[in-house]
Amino acid sequence: MTETDIQERKTLARHLGICLAAVSAAMVVIWPVADLPFGDDTAYTDMALNLARTGHMAYNGWEAVVQILHTYWAALAIELFGFSFLTVRLSTIPYALGSVALCYLLVRRAGLTARAALFVTLLLGLSPLFLPVSLSYMTDVPGLFFTFASLYSLARAEEIAGEPKSYGWLALGAAAGLIGGTGRQIVWLVPLVVLPYLAWVRRSHWWFRLCAEAAWVAVLAGVNYTMAWFRHQPYTVFQPSVLSEMILTVERPFRTAVIAARLSLMLVLLILPATVPLVFRSAEETWRGPRGRKILVAALLLMVMAAIAIHPSLASIPWISNTLNWEGIYGSGPLPGRPIVLTTPIRAVVAVTVYFSVCILAGELWNIRRMARRISELLIKPSSSEFLLAAMSLFSAAYFALVLVRGADFDIFDRYLLPVMPWAATVALLWFAKDNLRAEETVRRAAPYAWVLLGVLAFYGIASTQDLWALAKARVEATRTLEAAGVPRTAIDAGFEYNAWTELMTSGHLNFYLVKNPPGAYRPGLSQTPSVVPQYRLEYEPTPETAASKFGSVPYSSLLPPFHKQVSIDRVLPTATSAH
Repeated sequence: MTETDIQERKTLARHLGICLAAVSAAMVVIWPVADLPFGDDTAYTDMALNLARTGHMAYNGWEAVVQILHTYWAALAIELFGFSFLTVRLSTIPYALGSVALCYLLVRRAGLTARAALFVTLLLGLSPLFLPVSLSYMTDVPGLFFTFASLYSLARAEEIAGEPKSYGWLALGAAAGLIGGTGRQIVWLVPLVVLPYLAWVRRSHWWFRLCAEAAWVAVLAGVNYTMAWFRHQPYTVFQPSVLSEMILTVERPFRTAVIAARLSLMLVLLILPATVPLVFRSAEETWRGPRGRKILVAALLLMVMAAIAIHPSLASIPWISNTLNWEGIYGSGPLPGRPIVLTTPIRAVVAVTVYFSVCILAGELWNIRRMARRISELLIKPSSSEFLLAAMSLFSAAYFALVLVRGADFDIFDRYLLPVMPWAATVALLWFAKDNLRAEETVRRAAPYAWVLLGVLAFYGIASTQDLWALAKARVEATRTLEAAGVPRTAIDAGFEYNAWTELMTSGHLNFYLVKNPPGAYRPGLSQTPSVVPQYRLEYEPTPETAASKFGSVPYSSLLPPFHKQVSIDRVLPTATSAH
């Protein structure tokens, strides 16, 4: 082993340690210790608990995700440590930390320097999208882990194609993709897209190519079998075919264009720190460049300004919501009327910054021929050092297209962008590094801004997730006060997670309009939790439908303003109960 190899391993160990320590420290600060589930994982937790108790998997009217691996994993945790919502949530932390480690390995192998790879990994691991779901029992982070594991393994197989170890990496990549997809289907996209590409790139190695093609066939067979089984299970969410969604996408071009723009703007926001060096350089080249480039960028800036003047709502974030919202993580999902964290001025500043960055980066289109040539060279004749970037690019393009198609028929959420964040940030940094003739000077000037932006996003991710779990602890305390006074769960409206758990314990499934099997499972005219007929409601302050009760309120503190909040335990007025 050479001195360079030793130094590289030391750097790898140090940077992995920094990333894992930073994410772990953020989780400790957040401290998600509350006897309450998070969002969709209410239904997922019910599946895991039933599996642990009965030995059988059963869906409950909320799952559009296969959940097999996910459910067995949590059932194992329940068997080992006993049931609690905390146990089930913490079972995903190994996947979260594994995703962080794999992210570093991926982007480093994709061509980033060690320092740039550290930056991108922290950008993902401390993101306000990643932190909340990493401390939940949602499928997003386990899916991310297997996506990264499959990509990394297939890249390692390509590096040493034809050698004995390459077949092990090939099998591992195919298996990680297939098994990971039994938890969250989108993971299947990695082997289905990358294996044929790998076989084509390494077509000169006949036996290796044959094995890659055979692995692709095996994965495809496994996908078809799993989905055929899933579609026949009762109380699963109906999903239209990809073909029908593609037709809808084509039939609604304006809607499709709007969704594509919103997704793209959201992605730029999430990786904004990584775009800073490229924005600096692109601005310089536009200023010093030809008149046509100046006109292009100026025209785009004027168009954006005019659009905001006509429609001021455009100057606001997020463009795709769910995890990242005005009221903080998960928005008003926990309780309606949640105090707004991202006020109008803050949202406007962030939105305008993103628009400005996009307009400046559009100046790169002046070099469209060179850009197209480089992309074609990367995809058609990638070297071993470029294969992973090419594979990540193909996967990300296919994934983005699928999310776009999905948006034709269903709501899409910001957390769906997690798998493409490392790729997008890597492309921005590589495009800057390879094309900048004054790289050192620009990096020196841009780096502080990039790290400051990363720090702002990380702080918001940590603080807003801590706010969410401080609220959760207050909700738990409030419901326990009511239950101790003899109020039944079915008479308490404490937000979706609490109400959904009440419904699952009462009827065994949720009342969701997309459940077609068995016939009659969905009861129109009723809420998702019809067993809950509230006499008491948790909220921030009484509304016209409620009045203050003798139980008062539960105060709590968080890292975001207003720093001192409360959960009010209010009595539902008879007219509101009748309407329910």
